[in-house]
Amino acid sequence: MLPWLGSGCASVSGSTRGAEGEITEKARRLCEHGLLSWPDLSRFPADMRPEDSIRAEDLAYLQAHPESLPPSPRPPPSQPMRCEVKDPPNISEGFATVQVKLWPGAEADGPPVEFPVDFVQPSVEWPRAGWRLAYWFAEEGAVSPQMAAAQVPFFSSDSMTRPKKLSGEEAAYTREAIEKRIQGQMAIRCVITREGNVINCHSLKSLPLMTPVALKALRGSRFEPATVDGKPLSVRYMFLFNLHLPR
Repeated sequence: MLPWLGSGCASVSGSTRGAEGEITEKARRLCEHGLLSWPDLSRFPADMRPEDSIRAEDLAYLQAHPESLPPSPRPPPSQPMRCEVKDPPNISEGFATVQVKLWPGAEADGPPVEFPVDFVQPSVEWPRAGWRLAYWFAEEGAVSPQMAAAQVPFFSSDSMTRPKKLSGEEAAYTREAIEKRIQGQMAIRCVITREGNVINCHSLKSLPLMTPVALKALRGSRFEPATVDGKPLSVRYMFLFNLHLPR
């Protein structure tokens, strides 16, 4: 079976310790300012530059298509939000995912929510370039303009309840993928409708032989939809997979 990323903690080699610290600190600070789920650049603190923390492709897309995103689902926080980075980042070939815990609410008195966040390394050959938060808007806009036109919002963990899987098969390793030793991380964006169906899936980070398997499993799944103030709504939702070869 393919585990959802964030359901376990993978070991990380000593060579990535510097990257771990950078990703953890950026995730924590971006979370505190409400920037992990929503790209409101006006929320950036004075000592942080967007270009040092957000993937260049996403910044360029936001500047070229400011109308593509609906308004922020909630006002910016008046003070830093309470956040915790749960585990060391899972890092693999220029792609990393870290699990973040957020306490929403004006006084951080609401129940905490946990969610994974993507970071990418602009240049694997030049590690000093650092790591950047990935919203994947450039890829999203290229393959699903109808979603932007329909104003289907991205899932926001600090203002919506998280969808819960009700039924559907899990994706499983294929014999070919095992033989070719395929492993790593996949990112797939889908729309989970207010009825709980999974539609309009597309891969943002693929793995050969395994992405079609994951897409088929997701399309056959049913979910309890995301809600805002108790009302279900359709959302664009990111599914992350961490693939490790069976032992």
